[in-house]
Amino acid sequence: MSRTNYDVRKLYQTNKEKCPFSVSDSIEEALSVFFSILRNQDIHVDFEYRGLQIAYGVPSEFSQIVLHILTSAREAFDRNHIQSRKMKIQICTKEDLIVVKFTDNAGCIDSAQISRLFEPNFTTNEHGTGNGLYITKMIIEKMNGLVKVENTEDGARFSLSIPKFSSENNAAL
Repeated sequence: MSRTNYDVRKLYQTNKEKCPFSVSDSIEEALSVFFSILRNQDIHVDFEYRGLQIAYGVPSEFSQIVLHILTSAREAFDRNHIQSRKMKIQICTKEDLIVVKFTDNAGCIDSAQISRLFEPNFTTNEHGTGNGLYITKMIIEKMNGLVKVENTEDGARFSLSIPKFSSENNAAL
């Protein structure tokens, strides 16, 4: 319990300065905070990453984004009555970006709703506020990144693209 409290406090720390951070470490922090929900909801997460990807942004805010995406997936699993709940997280690099893909099998998102998912106050969940994915988009854009969503065969894929740490970022420090 004290470990969870520590993880939550670290996640919501007030330091909002951009800095180099490990993308996989930020994902691991979010997964540790969300662990009991994943276990209780029988959601199996396959987290694939190779190597050390260092991004430039605010690590605690990136972890918050991961929590928003995990929460959205959990709600979709419930809403669509999915029994075998799976999520895959992959990290890859493309030129000067690190791309993190979150793919679930919670069912596809209505095509009419996909274009509105990142709007403020828009929700597909009857008890939602509609701000989680909007906040996700705002945080990613503040890090000079991009978020997108697409349907897959069994569900949805959220892709987060954020800048790699580079000498140009270092000069800004």
